[in-house]
Amino acid sequence: MAGIDGGPRGRIVLSPLPFQSHLSPMLQLADVLHARGLAITILHTTFNAPDPASNPEFAFVAVPDGIQDAVAAPKDGIGKILSMNAAMEASGCVRHALASILSAGPRPACLVIDTSLPAVQKAASELGLPTIVLHTGSAAVGRLLRSYAMLHEKGYLPAQG
Repeated sequence: MAGIDGGPRGRIVLSPLPFQSHLSPMLQLADVLHARGLAITILHTTFNAPDPASNPEFAFVAVPDGIQDAVAAPKDGIGKILSMNAAMEASGCVRHALASILSAGPRPACLVIDTSLPAVQKAASELGLPTIVLHTGSAAVGRLLRSYAMLHEKGYLPAQG
């Protein structure tokens, strides 16, 4: 399903959270969109980056994520995600990478972001790039997220150990 000139019909940028349970669904979505004739650009963090050799038909753009070894070492996934978002927003690296993608033409139709990357959504909004949020978690995760404030108020979170 190519465009009139035989090239891609459009372009979509996808930005997954760098954990396997988030990367896999995002890359599967990219495969489906590419099969429909769209050019795909994957905007990814340097931490746990996807292998471009696995999808040579996609363009890959690495974004420094600010994850230091000290931050990556703890098993606290939420802490890693919060630190990553804070570092990405403070450095402006996501906004710069998106601006480069936008200036390289043709303009992407939208950016598909992971629900856990608000720094990417903020940068896209500042640049006027529409976003679609992909939530890769299960219904159980959704219920947990809705309960997070109550669990925090009752003192169950953060876990004391």
